Amino acid sequence: MSPRDDRLHAALSRYQAPKNLREALAAENRPDVSVGQIWRAGIDGTSLLVLIVGDFIDGYGDVVVATVGEAPPSDSRIEHQRVSTAVFRSLTLWPTARGVLHHRVLDIMVEMSAATTALTNEMRAGSASAVVDEDPFDPGSELVAELRDDLARLQAAPAVPRRTADPQALSLVLPGGGKEQLELLIKNLGINQNEAMELRRGRRTLSGEQAHVLETALGRRSGSLPSSEGVDPVLALEVEHPRWRDAARRRAARTGQDEVSARVSLAADAYALAARESTKDPDWAQRIALLVAGEA
Repeated sequence: MSPRDDRLHAALSRYQAPKNLREALAAENRPDVSVGQIWRAGIDGTSLLVLIVGDFIDGYGDVVVATVGEAPPSDSRIEHQRVSTAVFRSLTLWPTARGVLHHRVLDIMVEMSAATTALTNEMRAGSASAVVDEDPFDPGSELVAELRDDLARLQAAPAVPRRTADPQALSLVLPGGGKEQLELLIKNLGINQNEAMELRRGRRTLSGEQAHVLETALGRRSGSLPSSEGVDPVLALEVEHPRWRDAARRRAARTGQDEVSARVSLAADAYALAARESTKDPDWAQRIALLVAGEA
């Protein structure tokens, strides 16, 4: 990092965005997930509409699958409900295609209206028929089975890896004194002195690849050095919020990473931005917003 970049980094880390700007950035068209909303959820090769029927806690909440233009034949006994909302003239809800989903796969909020709120209350109050009671030869069984498979694929979407504790500063785990540690980092990682100092002081964490290089050079077992392979759980929850999904996708396209890796790198940059602060609990949403604004 050049002295100019270092000064810019320090200035950004001290910047406090105006409250109305922070609220606008947070809301955008991807607000906090709440009961009564319909979202489009998706990963590569799979996309579904889901009605949020349970409170999202730590990123997880209960959803019911919905479809547009798909319904079982008239003689099907598969439980379903055809409805109209403010956005959809004809929407089918599938109470037995229901499960817990993480907000990392949510894409765009499509609707939140009096109609969807009423439907959510019905879904929460009612009791769906047990899947085991369904007739496998029912003419609608294949369709609902496909919807459940799609929901299962979304539930299995890879997450940003979490770490269980804050990583130690490298100054505490590398051999030798300060000068020797800096020389070790510069020689093995091919970085400049400023970057080496940030790594040594814990202001920035090693990437997984950097940790592997140092572990090999020092003859240590894999995973023995702290790295950015695991993200602070609170930061991970924020970087997986739907509001940052487009930013992660843009970064992935620009760098050739997959979406999870792009989110990890975005989290690592946010962590480095906040590392210069004295606050114990950084505003991760604001830090990510600053990074995203710089990349737009």
